Amino acid sequence: MAKHSFSVPFSGSSQDIVAKAKEAIEKAGGQFSGSEGNGNFSVPTPAGTVKGTYAIAAQSFSVDITDKPFLVPGSAIESQVRKFLEKA
Repeated sequence: MAKHSFSVPFSGSSQDIVAKAKEAIEKAGGQFSGSEGNGNFSVPTPAGTVKGTYAIAAQSFSVDITDKPFLVPGSAIESQVRKFLEKA
């Protein structure tokens, strides 16, 4: 069961949003694997690793955080993901 779920609307192609997510996660030292439809990721933080899955439907990038450090609120993770995806 997901610890935190949210969706980020986007314009453009699914290839572009996946490329943005992959670049941001790998730049932060994380791992990203998936396709234009769905996949998973993990990102290290000073408090511990954040893990999750994503799925793309229509113009929505849906994220399920499956594991996170206890001290890191889901809202903080969501805010950071939104910043990464909205940069362009």
